[in-house]
Amino acid sequence: MFSIGLVLSAGGPLGDPWHSGVLGRLQETTGWDPRRADLVIGTSAGSITASILRAGVSSVDRALHFKGGPISPEAEAIYARITTPYDEPEIERDRGPLSPKMALRAAWPPWRADPVRLATANLPRGKKSGESLAARMNELHDGRWPDDPIWIVAVRANDGRRIVFGRDDVRGTIGQAIQSSAAVPAVYVPSRIGEREYVDGGVHSSTNADLAGPPGFDLVIVSSVMTATSDQRSWLGDPSRAWFSAKLDDEVASVRRTGTPVLVVEPDGEALAKLDKDRDGFRADAVAAGADSLDRALAGPDADGLRELLSRAVD
Repeated sequence: MFSIGLVLSAGGPLGDPWHSGVLGRLQETTGWDPRRADLVIGTSAGSITASILRAGVSSVDRALHFKGGPISPEAEAIYARITTPYDEPEIERDRGPLSPKMALRAAWPPWRADPVRLATANLPRGKKSGESLAARMNELHDGRWPDDPIWIVAVRANDGRRIVFGRDDVRGTIGQAIQSSAAVPAVYVPSRIGEREYVDGGVHSSTNADLAGPPGFDLVIVSSVMTATSDQRSWLGDPSRAWFSAKLDDEVASVRRTGTPVLVVEPDGEALAKLDKDRDGFRADAVAAGADSLDRALAGPDADGLRELLSRAVD
């Protein structure tokens, strides 16, 4: 049995449509259905895409949803499970920093300081509630954790540790896991489960692709909207994208050291020009950018080998 691990990055409002464009085109061009992935790893926006895949909605239908086209009756029936209106009310917040304990752990010992966690820990607490997202994702799955493997990445605010819902011994519904993974610091209220609080998994990495190494898949596919191809990385022009790109390079290298081939789909200059969440129709543009980037990735120097691998997954 040919096995595939699927990694879906963070990306804010651009993330889900980007992933849907990548995966919808992948299904159309290779015949491999991303719903068949042996493991789906989602961070922040990617956790939403992962959840929708595990609920049974095809990537082709999800892409059509964002483009305003008609979707299949199967997808309509799955979406109909969701009855909670989407809302992000603002609530009264504690004016203090997010997590003094995370700041301390990120700063000491100084030779192992983590600047991203240190900066995050000192941000003010967010005030938007993500509870409706949790409720909707729970409804999508009829209140159950999906049967097929799904890992949702968050960061525990109490100590800054990366937490993988679905893998680690932590409690939480699928909705709580996704709310946690998507709780952008300083914007959303941290997700609380018991005595613990959780924030966006992107605090650790926008992709967390290294998690796909230990299972030992025959192929790992990474859809990453917050990184860029090597010719489009600039520490001066876009330091956050350069930071996430460097992290992804290290993660992909760690997976490849296990002998696993990795297909990375990320935006080039043309795709980046389409990724603008402030203009009308940005979701449809993000779908198109993702689809075009998949085409480019499958036309690269490793294209023949990758297509051969994907053909084994379809057989």
